[in-house]
Amino acid sequence: YTLKGNPRQAKRFLNTFVTKRKLAENYFGDDIDIKILTKLLVLQKLDINLSLKLISVHYNEGIGSPKYILDAFNHLGYTVR
Repeated sequence: YTLKGNPRQAKRFLNTFVTKRKLAENYFGDDIDIKILTKLLVLQKLDINLSLKLISVHYNEGIGSPKYILDAFNHLGYTVR
């Protein structure tokens, strides 16, 4: 998956980034790394299955508890273990 020069897809990605950055700032305050957030969003666009695996490993290893993310992906029809 790439944007292939499509301005609509580029704008959609940027809007998603801005929205998720604001949500992350509301949830975590100033304790977020924009570079990491950007890389996670790119990974999600390029390979949703790898993104889901990363979230699953993070959750199952007890590193954090992104249950709300797992629930959202499961609601969308993606299987996360």
